[in-house]
Amino acid sequence: MTEVRWAQLGIGSKSWDQREISEAARGWTGALPGISVISNRGTVSHLDVSGHKEWYDFLVSAGKYSECWFRLPDLELRMEYSPGTMVALNGRILRHEVVDWEGDRVCYAHWARPALLRSLSIDLPSWVTQSEFV
Repeated sequence: MTEVRWAQLGIGSKSWDQREISEAARGWTGALPGISVISNRGTVSHLDVSGHKEWYDFLVSAGKYSECWFRLPDLELRMEYSPGTMVALNGRILRHEVVDWEGDRVCYAHWARPALLRSLSIDLPSWVTQSEFV
């Protein structure tokens, strides 16, 4: 994000020019450059194949709901996923899912993709290693 904040990179889109992207990046407070908002939607068992094998994704659950479970099928784990729960996992290595709950639920999934950092000429940091999950 530092590169996006201050560099004059040849990036942009049809809707945002470089100046707008830099301004948005200066106001960004997260450690990871991407957030997906998942509202009242379940996720079938999946891997995040665009992630990096050595990084965590961070999931934050919020809302007014009950009876929700975060599942890791490969580990045969089912964990209570109440409002306010935060999960850090390597979504490229561990299949995960959330399928049932009652009420209104939103998940903020914070992530980074190697392709994005490479496109900005940012070295890929090693935050976690695959051996920690074996």
